[in-house]
Amino acid sequence: EVRERAGAPYALLTTRRAIDDAPLPAPGDGSVHLVVPGRVEEIAAALADEVAEDRIVAFGGGRVIDVAKSVVAVRRRGDVLAVPTTLSAAEMTKLHRRVDPADPQIRPAIVINDPELSASQPENELAASTLNALGHAFEATVTVSANLISTLIAHEAARRLAAGWRDLDGGLTDAHRDSLAL
Repeated sequence: EVRERAGAPYALLTTRRAIDDAPLPAPGDGSVHLVVPGRVEEIAAALADEVAEDRIVAFGGGRVIDVAKSVVAVRRRGDVLAVPTTLSAAEMTKLHRRVDPADPQIRPAIVINDPELSASQPENELAASTLNALGHAFEATVTVSANLISTLIAHEAARRLAAGWRDLDGGLTDAHRDSLAL
């Protein structure tokens, strides 16, 4: 589905974990760029000249998706197709660190959110990702743009995140991961 929606060629931005663990969408004639640990704006500044394609597929967590959005913002052209592999929700917002404060904020044009991928991290990393998502849910209720609908959705998200970690007697199951991803 990624290859079909992205068209060709596209640049694939991803991480070592995704390369090792996930079914990556091969970019055909496009390029592949590893998003290393570090500050989003510094990684994006380094990649902006390396990425030639106008479509960027961000296959990874929040840092990967934010780097892709920032690269498009720096270049002032192109768009992002996001495939999240964490619970960050970076794929749903136009918020990201910018190389230059004058750079526009970018929201992905297409999001392919597969629950099996978005809750695919090892248990300790998934717990940290869950806390990040819970923080976003809390934040949604107290921002100046909060409203009844966003608050209700945030409360439901917090409920589902908590439910994903209940009754772990047999360990983290697919049902737990599904609850977290939803």
